Amino acid sequence: MTATEEAVLSPMYRTAELDDLPDIQIIDSTAFRDRPYPYFVLKQLIEGSTRCVVAVEPDTDGEDDVVGYALTMADGGRAWLMSLAVSPERRGSGYGRGLLQRTVEVCLEKGDVDEILLTVDPKNRSAYNLFKDFGFVLHDRDERYFGDDEPRDVLIYKVHRVPDPLPALQD
Repeated sequence: MTATEEAVLSPMYRTAELDDLPDIQIIDSTAFRDRPYPYFVLKQLIEGSTRCVVAVEPDTDGEDDVVGYALTMADGGRAWLMSLAVSPERRGSGYGRGLLQRTVEVCLEKGDVDEILLTVDPKNRSAYNLFKDFGFVLHDRDERYFGDDEPRDVLIYKVHRVPDPLPALQD
């Protein structure tokens, strides 16, 4: 196996940085052709949250190539996964699941989130199946999320914390 093949099989996940913004914008505009986020919104999401993660592969120069992202905002015990996308050539390779896993891990590390919500187009079966297989369940449906004939399902994932161990009994 070559180093490039190994990198494809073992992506790294890390916190998104502003330097990743051009790559995130390209992936976002490719994945969401009809409704990509404007550049400034992506920038604000990255700047405003420490829960935004990227999937990266090293390129031939040893630099990180961003191949996917998950942008998450949290407030009051609830996080919203605002956007998740993987570059077309990497879809179906586990990157989306890895991004979801890292997002949940980050929320657990911060310890202030009990649930993660997202919206998904019910006709986007690959995304819908990814979220359901991961453990998200239907929470609500909004028939006009983006206007007439633009329904979205709201899915929810309950973050499972391991309880702190009980103190040892004194003899």
